[in-house]
Amino acid sequence: MKSNESIPNFDIKVREYTNYAIKSIKNVCKNFGPRPVGSEAETKAQEYMQADLEKFCDTVERKEYKCSDKAFMSWVKIGSVLMILNVIMFTLGIPVAGLALSAITLFFILGEFIFYKPVLDVFFPKVTSGNVYGVRKAGGETKKRIILCGHTDSAFEWTYTYKGGRPVVALIIVTAVISILLGLGSNIYAMIHFSGVTGGIVWGEEGNLVLKILAVLMYITVPVLAMAFKFVNYKLPVPGVTDNLTGCFISSAAVKFLADNDIRFENTEVAVLLAGGEEAGLRGSKAFAKQYADMLNDKSVETVFVCIDTICQLEFAKIYEKDMTGMVKNDKRVVALMKNAADNIGLDVKVGPIELGSTDAAAMSQAGVPAAAFVAMDPAPARYYHTRLDDVSVLSPQAVDTGVKFALETVFLYDEKGI
Repeated sequence: MKSNESIPNFDIKVREYTNYAIKSIKNVCKNFGPRPVGSEAETKAQEYMQADLEKFCDTVERKEYKCSDKAFMSWVKIGSVLMILNVIMFTLGIPVAGLALSAITLFFILGEFIFYKPVLDVFFPKVTSGNVYGVRKAGGETKKRIILCGHTDSAFEWTYTYKGGRPVVALIIVTAVISILLGLGSNIYAMIHFSGVTGGIVWGEEGNLVLKILAVLMYITVPVLAMAFKFVNYKLPVPGVTDNLTGCFISSAAVKFLADNDIRFENTEVAVLLAGGEEAGLRGSKAFAKQYADMLNDKSVETVFVCIDTICQLEFAKIYEKDMTGMVKNDKRVVALMKNAADNIGLDVKVGPIELGSTDAAAMSQAGVPAAAFVAMDPAPARYYHTRLDDVSVLSPQAVDTGVKFALETVFLYDEKGI
């Protein structure tokens, strides 16, 4: 049975749940404001969401975990400093130090941003965040489980997304890559030229023309590297309306619809995960995978995970078959399930990899849980992405309404056919 066949006047009825989602988003913004991971605002917002879920879920619980609130994106600031120091070391004829600085920077980028490993967390204080998990049980024996997910935390502002948009962000990213490649290559060349780990000053008699050219190229990157130091503004957490209160309350609306209309699947459990710490490097969903490992690894109950994140611009709607900057493959069967659901509600959605970054689906795919993500945002990125502009003014009722229908259709389709 399709979701629109579940009750009379389905489209009209769904508007109630769209309104519920929009009202809830506005309430969270008004009462709690921006919600960086581990903040009092995030905790109070989660408590609000927990109390809300308790009205229409059979069981709801909030489990805490600890993580760093700033380690994840700190590689940008740390990396910019290290690469400027690399330029100085290269100029002074200490290529072994420059090579080490370049390699460390590359390690931090690969660890934190490409593979989402907590390589820098040890250097930062920890905060306490949590995950809210609500369940609407199956009527009979539970044979299948579908988890809808949104994340409760909001990001710290990305300065240049707000001030310059894609061109400036691209300039910093490209320059950072060039700087690291230059640092690695130039310092190796210098060690060969000087026949050792140290040598003369590049601009002295010992330095040849190639070294001088490489030095000039490095100097060109310095102003941009200095800009990168302020890439993230830790003093300004953003409202996080689309990213990702939309995912939270679209997920909640789907379960509320089932409860309000007395729909309980015989063998399919429907759950909602409202995860903290996505903006801190998927820390919440990674913690959830550990906290609920026994449940998720139970082979007697097929479990799938559907991440819903930043639902705002339907013309950019996409299902991610590859996540974590393309490093993690999501489950093809879940991708197909979500694509079929989108087709059934008349939503033109593309299937492809995420261009940069990650969603909570990646953490679940890494944990061995079949997962995929649905996002509807300009990947350029949009100017509101991780900026103060992600407030209620960019909230799209049409996108939220479509998101609720998509979530419901995915749930009904999964109950009927599984993966």
